[in-house]
Amino acid sequence: MTEQKSNIITKRTLVIGVLMGVFAISIVVKLSLVLFAEGPALRERADRLATRDMVLEAKRGNIYSADGKLLATSMPVYDIFMDPGAPSDDDFYENINALSQELGRIFPSKNASQWASYLKSKRDNGDRYVRLGEDLTFSQLQQVRSFPLFKLGKYRGGLISEQQHYRMMPLGRIAERTIGYERETDQAGVEGSFSSYLSGRDGHRLMQKIANGNWKPLDDANAIAPRNGQDVVTTIDTRIQDVAHRSLLTALVNYEADHGCAVVMEVSTGEIKAIVNLGRTEDGNYYEARNYAVWESTEPGSTFKLASLMVALEDGVVDTADIIDTENGIYQIYNRKVKDSNVKWGRGGYGEISLAEAFRKSSNTGIVKAIYPQYRDNPQAFIDRLYQIGLQEKTGIQIQGESQPRIPTPSDASWSGTSLPWIAFGYEVRMTPLQVLAFYNAIANDGEMVQPKLVSEIRQHGRTVQEFPTEILNPSICSESTLRQLQTLLAGVVERGTATNIRSETFSMAGKTGTCQQNYWIAGTHDYQASFAGYFPADNPQYSCIVVVNQPNPLKGYYGSTVAAPVFREIADEVYRSTPQETELEVIEEPQLADNVETNWQNQVEEGVIPNLKGLNGMDVISTLENMGYRVEIEGAGRVQSQWPRAGTAHPKSQMIRLRLG
Repeated sequence: MTEQKSNIITKRTLVIGVLMGVFAISIVVKLSLVLFAEGPALRERADRLATRDMVLEAKRGNIYSADGKLLATSMPVYDIFMDPGAPSDDDFYENINALSQELGRIFPSKNASQWASYLKSKRDNGDRYVRLGEDLTFSQLQQVRSFPLFKLGKYRGGLISEQQHYRMMPLGRIAERTIGYERETDQAGVEGSFSSYLSGRDGHRLMQKIANGNWKPLDDANAIAPRNGQDVVTTIDTRIQDVAHRSLLTALVNYEADHGCAVVMEVSTGEIKAIVNLGRTEDGNYYEARNYAVWESTEPGSTFKLASLMVALEDGVVDTADIIDTENGIYQIYNRKVKDSNVKWGRGGYGEISLAEAFRKSSNTGIVKAIYPQYRDNPQAFIDRLYQIGLQEKTGIQIQGESQPRIPTPSDASWSGTSLPWIAFGYEVRMTPLQVLAFYNAIANDGEMVQPKLVSEIRQHGRTVQEFPTEILNPSICSESTLRQLQTLLAGVVERGTATNIRSETFSMAGKTGTCQQNYWIAGTHDYQASFAGYFPADNPQYSCIVVVNQPNPLKGYYGSTVAAPVFREIADEVYRSTPQETELEVIEEPQLADNVETNWQNQVEEGVIPNLKGLNGMDVISTLENMGYRVEIEGAGRVQSQWPRAGTAHPKSQMIRLRLG
């Protein structure tokens, strides 16, 4: 019985094993049929069903200059690859040597022999995606497509091309840092700040795979077309940008400076017509590496004296005719000394001079002696006035990266007993060149401070879709009386002060030199910043300009008058010469002078009454008045066009007479 059961179990096991074997064999047979017999048909069916969502890339908008020049645009470039396994053996080995000859010519990183060995090894290793070159233009791509083997077509020749968009600047590196860039992890300049306008919106289309690995659109009804980016029009004038670039570069090279910037702005609108930023790189050449004009915040030095005098004149605590004793050019306050630039071996200064002359000569001791005693007991009043002007605020220029200006207050932990006097001549405060220029531009613009503007409008298909109007930051930074005095002071710097070397007989200029010692707290350092800020023409301001040169070789020169002011003059010369001037025709009656007219007006002056000086020779009037003990401020050259005080006004000799010549 036991033996019978054992036989039954054995038979059953055998049957089950046979059935399982048959089942396994059927699976293998079926798999073989699928893979080898039905496989191609099934794969073709799968390919027909394969779809993907293809991104249709939007074209990035262009950036234009104010004079219509193309500053930045997108150009298609191509990266090329090869699938060495795509060609047949006959096609590959018949053409590889000829192909390698052409590749060696256009991509000389490898010679023909090296290219042949390289591609053969990649084919033997089964590599299907071998990089040949990148950033080819369309014409270069067409040339490569005509090479042996590749001209057989994509599938027989194995050439693969991938299109990219390369952002290029057709005018070279002009305003490169201001035009900027946009990357995945970083952005700068107009490209970065206006990317939402420039980038547009990508489109989408559903694609179906067809024979030979190609794709075709499935349904245009479901496609979303790309919306190309809009164009950005800047305020930059390439003519002015070019001269500013050349002039600044020449100064940097001549004085072996580390870096510098130059900005030209239209007075009434705040439109930036030129902005140049050049820094020396390791190879000794100068490139636009950083936007120094917008970003670099430093102690401005003597250009800040204008703000100090504005505060004091507004408060009525000083007069430009006040006499200041600069002594020997050294003024000690606590344990620190204010020194004039002409001090050598402990001696210098200018003796007793007017406050106006102290400004013209850029006397540190003169300015500090005028300001410090008036605000020593209440320095907050001085700081409050600076804040009322708006100097503690950013300009809000339309691109990113502007640094915050710093004007300390008595409540700051860093404030000391010498902070006020040092602020008075431009130390312990920090401003960018653009912020200093905005202040000087307000003086030229009759007291109205406007926001510097770099982009004027947005265009779509050549049509303006958005404009950026002039923004007013402060409608009036000071009174009319103070403004006129400051304008006279700035004109005097060029006519009779530290910037007489840039005076022109063709047109008038006004401005202030600046020479600031940097890293002065480090013993033995001789780093300087030379600058000049001003506007032109002085009598009808059209443009303001600032030039800043950092760390010139002190053996070559480091004063603002020597290093920076000539750059300002070159820019002003070119702009004035190439800008049509509006000529005002005015009928001027020739003064009817009797034989004794000179004696008559002199007699009036001796009696303490200011006569009508209009029409008289300016130099004769000045000489006579000064010989009689009067102090005279002049602007321009020629005959007297206007005067202060008015004719018939009683005027003591202790106060200034101001004349405008023309």
